[in-house]
Amino acid sequence: MQYRILFAEFTSGDVWGELPALELNFSRVLNAPGEGSVKIPLTGPAVRGLPWQALKPWRVLVYVQAGEQILWGGPLVTYAVDLSAETMTLNLQGLWTYYRHRFISEDRTFLARDQALIARDLIKDFGDGTGDLVRSSGPKALTFDETYLSGIVRDRSYWRYEWKAVGQAVEELSQVRGGFDFRIDHFWQSGRIANRFVFGLSTGDSTDFVLEHGANCAVPGVSSDGTAMTTEAIVTGAGDGADQLVSSWYDLLHETDASRRIPRLTSVQSRVDVTAPDTLTGYAQQMISEGSVPIVIPAVQLRPQTFPAVGDLQVGQLVTVRVRAGEWPGHDGRFKVTEIRHKVANTGTETELALTPGEVFASVGSPAIA
Repeated sequence: MQYRILFAEFTSGDVWGELPALELNFSRVLNAPGEGSVKIPLTGPAVRGLPWQALKPWRVLVYVQAGEQILWGGPLVTYAVDLSAETMTLNLQGLWTYYRHRFISEDRTFLARDQALIARDLIKDFGDGTGDLVRSSGPKALTFDETYLSGIVRDRSYWRYEWKAVGQAVEELSQVRGGFDFRIDHFWQSGRIANRFVFGLSTGDSTDFVLEHGANCAVPGVSSDGTAMTTEAIVTGAGDGADQLVSSWYDLLHETDASRRIPRLTSVQSRVDVTAPDTLTGYAQQMISEGSVPIVIPAVQLRPQTFPAVGDLQVGQLVTVRVRAGEWPGHDGRFKVTEIRHKVANTGTETELALTPGEVFASVGSPAIA
């Protein structure tokens, strides 16, 4: 697979050129920016005439293209020069990192509004500069499916004095039970690179992809971790002492079903900026769902020249993973892809997946107290 490293001016989106890469790393992360790095030479015909003064932090966006696909994109944040090796390493973060640096600068209240519209309005008004806010500023870097609705309505208030980052507000909105997944896709459109903010179901985007150890992938190991298992989730909100808001959720079946019962495990989480009881309950429900099973995680490495490859998978997709070894019955289950890590060097390419069991997105538990 042939890779191209393109760079464009952040504020205008104009593609300025191409970088010769000695080594390339990037990761796509669900509901988060991800990161990347590109090592380039300081000498040789490939960099002769390169506009070095343009390669400044936050001045350019760097994109990774494989074939016709743009796999990754984000701003240059730092760089380091190795004078002995005569190389420069550009350290990058995914485009979403920019919206963690923008803040909600005016009071904003949403009543019974679809959560996707809340997220989109916050990004456009306070982050990207494409909204209705008179003083809205930003790079106008994102596009959206303006017709998309999640079907879940929320009440939310954001106050100027909180100075909450746009990225934080959207991420918190996505994390509540019944929330959403999101990512930023990059693609060519009319001679320019477009950055599309994409919403997804929190339960994952179902696919028919099967990753089988020894066939189209390698699974060096499988771990099972019950550290975060929870049957009683308690979330505290705004207020102090007897006036503090508290919400609880329970997985009583896990405590009583003879085939899998365990003693009560309690987790407590603080959300001091939450003033709505329903929102607290949503966080508690999500804690129970995430803690309802031990986290079984296979370490999956994709094999070169097999399907699915790095360009076929997207974060947020549900895939089937099958692992067998000796007399061990192994594991066969559905997992959500939460991160795709890719490395390209002279020694070859490596692609690793970070996965989360699909069970943690199921609706589990009740408000009842045993």
